[in-house]
Amino acid sequence: MTTTIEDRMILLLNEQARLAPGEVERPEGALRRAFGTLLPRPEPGRGYLERLTEYTRISVQRWRKVFHRRQRPTPDMIEALARLFPHYAFWLVTGITDAANGHVAPDNAQTFPERLYAQSDGASQYFRKSLVLFRRLFEESGVNLEDDHQRMYAAERTRPLAHWHDSPLVDAAYRISQSREYCELCEIWESREKYRADDLKRIWPTSPDDRPGGQRAKDAKEQGLSFPILGVDPRTAHQDHCDLYTSRERLAQRASH
Repeated sequence: MTTTIEDRMILLLNEQARLAPGEVERPEGALRRAFGTLLPRPEPGRGYLERLTEYTRISVQRWRKVFHRRQRPTPDMIEALARLFPHYAFWLVTGITDAANGHVAPDNAQTFPERLYAQSDGASQYFRKSLVLFRRLFEESGVNLEDDHQRMYAAERTRPLAHWHDSPLVDAAYRISQSREYCELCEIWESREKYRADDLKRIWPTSPDDRPGGQRAKDAKEQGLSFPILGVDPRTAHQDHCDLYTSRERLAQRASH
């Protein structure tokens, strides 16, 4: 057994409760001006659970019960956090990350086999813009979301003979694909892909000097600066935050090649 969804939900809520408002997603203000609406999310910091209740319409008592392990998370709670933090959704459900594609974990969560925590702004923006458009699809399709049969009929593809047929939503999907908002999504996607190569190079560089801290470490060595930094974990001090798990020996081998 690994960590549970309860564990990971508590870690996520803990992260948001301890952050100051200015520490979260600073580029998003500029993004909203450039690309229009994004799904809003509650400000972090003290009183976070109360603000989360306003956004999710899930009572603060239920959030507190989950936070103190007096209740298991329910599907609506998991879905609410996954929509508010789509870059954490994969980790929240599975416990693992896929950082190259924007699926990361909060800073306070121990991860493995990856150890990258840095959020990809492009991926996060793409996820959140996609959620806006997904919501718009159902709003403009006229589906009664309170009716289980209508909702399933709209969500399901069928295969009557040899080929798949899309759901009734596909007509609305093509209409929305002509909108400015969908063009903005395409621009975000293109921007994300443009920087993917640089992101991958930071995650798995060909040389230790290519790592974010590689040049700093090289300069310090040339200047004869070799002293411990207070608070640094000595087990991981040889690594940058965006490395995969790598031993000192393996880093030395890569440097020699």
